[in-house]
Amino acid sequence: MDLQKEIAKAHSKANAQSIAGYIGKDTKRFEKLMELFFHKEYRVSQRAAHAVSHCVDRHPKLLEPYINQMIENLREDPKVAIKRNTVRLLQKQEIPEESQGLLLDKCFEYLTSAKETTAVKAFSMTIAHNLTKIYPELKIELKIVIEDLIQYATPGVVNRGKKILVELG
Repeated sequence: MDLQKEIAKAHSKANAQSIAGYIGKDTKRFEKLMELFFHKEYRVSQRAAHAVSHCVDRHPKLLEPYINQMIENLREDPKVAIKRNTVRLLQKQEIPEESQGLLLDKCFEYLTSAKETTAVKAFSMTIAHNLTKIYPELKIELKIVIEDLIQYATPGVVNRGKKILVELG
């Protein structure tokens, strides 16, 4: 299967699931899909990101070799679909120590940005919360950011924020 041609066919859940079915647990096929995820052309990377999400939902271990690269890619301020899928996927992954600082910085940046989308904020909140389990000294800072954020946030961010605040104590 030519993944780039398949991705170009349609931007749909059905197409993304079909591609994920083709890839299965095959690391070589997933590697080709990740090349498209990091593609410079937005439409290609956007559609690849959708398929990557379905693959990783089925087989989370596939993402492990790409975690650092995905985090590094956040430095480039990717378009919202890439950013959203990146933080959505990373919230359920173990983050390598060498990338934790950068990811935490990006999450706080997203949480405090007035321009960021609800989904990116919600996923970033979860990642930051996960990292406070490694760095408990960050709990107070995260708590302050969330308390400030939920005053003006969308219902989705408020809901997630309140749940995390309970866990933070």
